Amino acid sequence: MNGDPKARIEAIIQEGYDFKFGEYISRGFDLLQKNLGGFILYTLVYLAIVMVVQFIPFIGPVAVQFFISPALTVGFFLVAHKLDRGETAEFGDFFRGFDYIGQLALTSLVMTVIIIASIIPFFLAVAGSGLFEWYMDAMQMKTEIGDLPQMPGWAFLLLLPAIYLGIAYYWAYMFVVFHNLTFWEALESSRKLITKHWFIIFAFLLVTGLIMLAGAILLCIGILASLPAGMCMIYAAFADVTRLNAEPSSGDDIERHLVD
Repeated sequence: MNGDPKARIEAIIQEGYDFKFGEYISRGFDLLQKNLGGFILYTLVYLAIVMVVQFIPFIGPVAVQFFISPALTVGFFLVAHKLDRGETAEFGDFFRGFDYIGQLALTSLVMTVIIIASIIPFFLAVAGSGLFEWYMDAMQMKTEIGDLPQMPGWAFLLLLPAIYLGIAYYWAYMFVVFHNLTFWEALESSRKLITKHWFIIFAFLLVTGLIMLAGAILLCIGILASLPAGMCMIYAAFADVTRLNAEPSSGDDIERHLVD
């Protein structure tokens, strides 16, 4: 982007911003309709690639988690961005996320490690309750396994850091591709910005998730439209909050990646 994106993001964090919940939902549907066929076809390709690679022993799940899924996910955002600027998107633009594969993979890896580390206290509480031992005895079909150990209610509070981080890091990939930030800068920018309105963004992501899920439940093939719709909504929120389209586009990095 033109200018210093880190300084601009820091200014937004300091100044605050309005989160226009309903507007982003509506804008997401508008963006989807601008290239409905392309989004549906890409979603089909996206799901097919992920499912096929997932079945490769050992390396498949790792490749999906840290390389393929991040790059393919930002494909939705990259095309939504072109449509948002009134440009024509080519099908190949969906795959331009692989241009950022290095930083995206690092972002996914570090984010996963941090979130898993935040769950360790919960697992220690579970282990201390004897629940793991009871489960292992039950799996081994032992005749005397005793009553199911009770987890203390406070132990579930130990999951709150993971829930917080899972939401707070949600925009990290977009900071990598749209603002050319490194993995750590992207994670921290996302965390600081989302924390300003964490609860409403949590609700927003819950609603977009339900929209995507509804497409899969009500009509299996509906996921081909509901998934990109949700992605376009998430992009619309990010673009507005970070003032993505307020900057001149003639010399930015994303332009260079999205032209043939």
